[in-house]
Amino acid sequence: MGDKIRLKAYAKINLLLDVVGKYENNYHKVKMVMQTIDLYDKLIFSKTEQNINISCKHPGVPLGKKNLILQAADLLFSEFELEGGLDVKVKKNIPVAAGMAGGSTDAAATLVAINKLWGLGLSTSELESRAANLGADVPFCIAGGTQLATGTGTELEKIDVQPNLNLVVINPALEVSTAEIYSCFSLSEIEQHPNLDKLILALKNNDYKFILSNLANLLELVTMNRYPKIREVKDIVAENTDKALMSGSGPTILGFTNSRQEAKQTVSELKQKLNSNYKIMTANSIDSGIDLI
Repeated sequence: MGDKIRLKAYAKINLLLDVVGKYENNYHKVKMVMQTIDLYDKLIFSKTEQNINISCKHPGVPLGKKNLILQAADLLFSEFELEGGLDVKVKKNIPVAAGMAGGSTDAAATLVAINKLWGLGLSTSELESRAANLGADVPFCIAGGTQLATGTGTELEKIDVQPNLNLVVINPALEVSTAEIYSCFSLSEIEQHPNLDKLILALKNNDYKFILSNLANLLELVTMNRYPKIREVKDIVAENTDKALMSGSGPTILGFTNSRQEAKQTVSELKQKLNSNYKIMTANSIDSGIDLI
C-alpha cells in the first residue's frame, strides 16, 4: 500500500427519514433508507513522522478539534497506539452542513485510509462499530450503497438493491444544524409516518413511480418552518422534476427525474430560475461508499 493513499468519499442522501421515538439521552430513534450518490470529496492521506495535519481550502471546514477527520484519526491512533503521523489534503465537492454527510464521509474515509496505511486488518463491520463513536452517518458512509439505518442511525442493514436514480441536487446558500432541527422536532405533532416496507418493495422492484410515491422526510416541515427559503426552493424543484425531497436535516433539495438527460436539462432550467449562489448539479445513485482513486 505504501505511504500514501487517495480516496473518494461519497455523499449520502435520505430516501426515507422517519423519527419513531426518543431515547433517555435525548437522541432520537430513527428509521432511514440511506443512499450514496456519485458526488464525492477527494482526500489524499500521507504517512508522516509525527502529528496529524489537515489542509482544506473550503472556508466552512473546521480544521481544529471539531473536524471529524481529526477525530477519526485520533480514535485509531489512540486505540492501536500507532507511531508516526498523518497528513490529509481534502478537496471539498460535497456542500458543507447540507444534510449530505460531507463531514461524516470524510471521517469514514479517514478510518479506511488508516486501516490500509497501517495494515490494521479491520473488517468493514469493525470499522463501522468504531465509526459510530464519531457520528450517526459515519458508519453508513464506509460501505455506502442502499442501507436501512435504525436506532440512532448507526444500526445498519444492507438492502439488496441497486436503484438507478437520476437526481438534480440543489444546495441553497444556507447552513443548517442537524442538532438544531432535531431539537425543534416534536413527535407528538406527527400524524402520519412514512411507509418503510413500501419503499423497500418499490426499490426491489425498481418501480420508479412507486419509489417516488414513498419517498419521505419527517424533518422537512421543521426545517422549512425555520428556513422559508428552503420551502421556496423545494416548490420550484417540484414544478420542474417528478418529485422533490429534502435530504437529511437540509437544506439540500433533491429533484428526481426519469433519465440523466432530463436531469441535465433540469439543471440548466433551474440555473435560470434560482439564485446564482446556489449549487445545482446532477447526481446518480451508486452502490459504493469509499473508493480508491
